Amino acid sequence: MYAIRNLDSKLDAVLKRLDDKEKSEWVDRKEALRILGIGANKMTELIADGTFGRDCCRNVGTHRKPRWAFHRERAFQAYLNRY
Repeated sequence: MYAIRNLDSKLDAVLKRLDDKEKSEWVDRKEALRILGIGANKMTELIADGTFGRDCCRNVGTHRKPRWAFHRERAFQAYLNRY
């Protein structure tokens, strides 16, 4: 019984670390603008054109008022590979 509890606590710790890492990889629009070095209008164009696919940005807001979250590495790679 002790071994199961020990494994359960270790698994919880690993899952918490993975969740924390996942949250730190996703940034808000303001931080993404700073990382990419572009303006807000250009960012809107890139989203509308489909340069940022579903793997590098996601809408964390509503349909009427979108609020975008961007993956640090994937958004940067998509921006560099746009041409």
